[in-house]
Amino acid sequence: MEDEMYTGPWGRVREIWMEDRETRVSVPKWIVHILLNSLDKEFILNILLDEKKIEITASTMNECLEQIIERLEAFGKYNSASKHKVALSLLRQYKSTPIRLDEIDTQFLNDFELFLRNRGNRNNSIATKFSILKATYNRAVEEGRFCPKSNPFIKFKVGKLWTSTHKRAIAKQHIILIENYSPQCTNTEYILLARDIFLFSYYTAGINFGDMARLKQENIAGGRLYYTRHKTGKLLSYKLMPKALEIIQRYQNPASEYLFPILNSSHKTELQKFNRIHKALAKTNKALKQIGEELKIPNKLTTYVARHSYATVLRRAGVATSIISSSLGHSSEKVTQIYLDSFENKQIDEAMQHLV
Repeated sequence: MEDEMYTGPWGRVREIWMEDRETRVSVPKWIVHILLNSLDKEFILNILLDEKKIEITASTMNECLEQIIERLEAFGKYNSASKHKVALSLLRQYKSTPIRLDEIDTQFLNDFELFLRNRGNRNNSIATKFSILKATYNRAVEEGRFCPKSNPFIKFKVGKLWTSTHKRAIAKQHIILIENYSPQCTNTEYILLARDIFLFSYYTAGINFGDMARLKQENIAGGRLYYTRHKTGKLLSYKLMPKALEIIQRYQNPASEYLFPILNSSHKTELQKFNRIHKALAKTNKALKQIGEELKIPNKLTTYVARHSYATVLRRAGVATSIISSSLGHSSEKVTQIYLDSFENKQIDEAMQHLV
């Protein structure tokens, strides 16, 4: 009978007050029993917990990030996982002890922003970190990990941190210069591969480097390229232009299942592929930067410039934004518009000339 009296949460009250008598205050059992049966039980429980400073432990932001990273890696989303790891690492540098979710308020967010700026982080980099923190915080609330009195991200606007980046697209005449480019150095193999990767992306609707690295012969059928975009899982298909086919033929290797010499049979797990692609991308962009400097192209050349240039050239040709958006595999036209903003700005600048 006595054991039944103290089952469930009320047993927790009894434990708080009666276990370990050296460190806890002893209260007669009959007093606890009368209190719980004569007054509001939830009210009494809260009073006892508060009086003894017993904290119902909330999850920390560190724990939440660690769990998300583990989940992302389990699904092979290593790129997203790496961004979350960076955010977690910065939090640990900012504060050595785990950060409780209920510690996070507008003052904390402002202080953390200042910490990042003092490290030399720029607006968009900071915005990326705060977007991760905001999504993690909101997810913890949705999952019932804790119940905040107010959400600090309502007052702290992450959107204010995003700023427009400089124009990435290059003009069609610059594409022609890259097509006709011949390396001036002796070690030309990777320089030529970087050139061809850039051009292949431009010819195939701005396919990104990671998706290109994963392409196999089976992705080609009936003169078309079929592949699933790794980032979104969306199936895309394009007719292969003659220049794109020429590049594919240039790198044909019966000993390899891949179209391009980026991945090979030794890269079996998704993590091995991610690491290899990450290293190869850095090397490719370094080579593209060299090409751009030799050709005196005003923009810094990267694989992503090919994607932006594809979108901008089509827009200048009068192709609708909705069609360009679909070909890029974007989730919405808003994302595509970011690619095209520099083109729209140029149109406005030209129109302004008619004012005088």
